[in-house]
Amino acid sequence: MLKKADTKIEVFNQIIIWYHKHIIHFMFFFIITGLPILSDKFKFLAYIFGIPVSWLGEINTSAEILSVGIQVARIFHRVTALFFIIASIPFVIVMLKDIKSWHIWPEKWGIKAFFGGIKDLYKTYIKFEHPEIGKYNMGQKLFAWFIIFAMIMMTASGWILAFRDFYSENLWQWARAIHAIFFILIIFFLIIHIYIGTHPINRCGLKAIFRTGETDLEHIKEKHPRWYNKLKNL
Repeated sequence: MLKKADTKIEVFNQIIIWYHKHIIHFMFFFIITGLPILSDKFKFLAYIFGIPVSWLGEINTSAEILSVGIQVARIFHRVTALFFIIASIPFVIVMLKDIKSWHIWPEKWGIKAFFGGIKDLYKTYIKFEHPEIGKYNMGQKLFAWFIIFAMIMMTASGWILAFRDFYSENLWQWARAIHAIFFILIIFFLIIHIYIGTHPINRCGLKAIFRTGETDLEHIKEKHPRWYNKLKNL
């Protein structure tokens, strides 16, 4: 039974903290290398990649620097993807072992629960109140499921694009479209995630994910009453 308000509760284990920190690095490199491949509007990034290479050979014109820069960006993008997959394997294995205890499963199902979740989001981020929620609200759960699905789609489509010679042109064209769409969606939702995650209302969670991995029981009681009720019965 949990009794003391200053009791420390593990919010995130060490592998979640480790993975969250490093996925920031991966996302940074994915974005700066993916944008110049995606659109000419970000060709300045390609120039940044191409200029150092131009110092090593007979590359003088802007077109040549741009072309080389895109190739360098593509190489770095694929290398980053390789390291991302390597880092993700132990994380996925550990998380799948405890899949039944994931807090991102819906606590209630149905239309009423869905609209109740929207109402909870309004109370949390607009009125700054503390509704009756568990460890995560509906928005956080949907974001988690989106990231899982998006990463699967990005990995599958990226694999096809990296080894396009083994697949039909129609298939890798579809893969390129899917890769681009989810790339844009991930950037969009990451911006929202960063804003909400760094909002003062989530200060304790921010400290937990980047530092201690823990938070006070009193904080859980105040902001996550449904989760608190489960913990106090353990």
